[in-house]
Amino acid sequence: MKFISGLILASQAVVALGDECPVNAWDTAASAPYRPDPITDADGGFTVIGWLPEYADACESCGYSSGSTGAPGDNSAAWQKFYQYNYAWNVEVAMRSFWEDSSKGWKTKPKWWKSCPAGYERDSWKWWSAKCVIPGSAKFLGETCSDKDQCYNSFVEGYVDTTCAPTNNDVKDPQWKCVLDEESNTMSAYASTCSCVGFLWCESSDCNGNQCVLSTMDMKKHCKYADEGAVWGKSCSNCRKNENACKAYGGADSSKTDSSKIGIAAGVVGMAAVIGIGLTRKLRKKPESGEGGVQMTTATIV
Repeated sequence: MKFISGLILASQAVVALGDECPVNAWDTAASAPYRPDPITDADGGFTVIGWLPEYADACESCGYSSGSTGAPGDNSAAWQKFYQYNYAWNVEVAMRSFWEDSSKGWKTKPKWWKSCPAGYERDSWKWWSAKCVIPGSAKFLGETCSDKDQCYNSFVEGYVDTTCAPTNNDVKDPQWKCVLDEESNTMSAYASTCSCVGFLWCESSDCNGNQCVLSTMDMKKHCKYADEGAVWGKSCSNCRKNENACKAYGGADSSKTDSSKIGIAAGVVGMAAVIGIGLTRKLRKKPESGEGGVQMTTATIV
């Protein structure tokens, strides 16, 4: 199988930048000094998540640009995605370690007339010895899952947009795990088909609770793991500029919260992994909240 990647430069409305943003946010080369170091993603390429903290307020917007760093047809060139926002800013809240905390209610003994804090449940019917624990159905970032609702549970709901998606681009060994929505595009969009009731889209068990969407490419339905939560109003957005942006835990200022380094160190951001044979780059660009910009996306010929 041969892949030929090229760059398509689409001119759209220029992103409205704040006075303090030092560069045009969509100029990936010029903006590089103002962005954090890239992470290796599950596609085997590189992803830059947003901006350095001191430039985030002025430069962040929803969406991303992507493309090869080399000339069209150069398959050895690095592949990069430049997000205009830090989608992992609140990643710590989606990790199990964050909730295994007695100050939040974990392993505490509630009075017999009280319930456990939201999300937790009693580990026994014996009220005099029961402790509050995390239900077995709740899964967190990096953990194996079988359904979207396991990942987007009552602990992370409203704080982080997560889903259950393949982390290996191999239909025979998809390795389903809880991931950030932005990192749920490992599997080729046309790797497998799905079915469910509904003409254009619907939730499907074939997609582990994600959307099954009709594609105009081949007029068949395929699983869609990325974007569907925020688009269909079933989750908040990891983009802080979105009108339905996720919130920081405990009422903290989301613009001053950034736990992405914790997620990177724990291996739940970037999802760097050995990828299965047959990697296909996806054509994927969807600005949120009507924001536009100069976009670079990939055109792939299989």
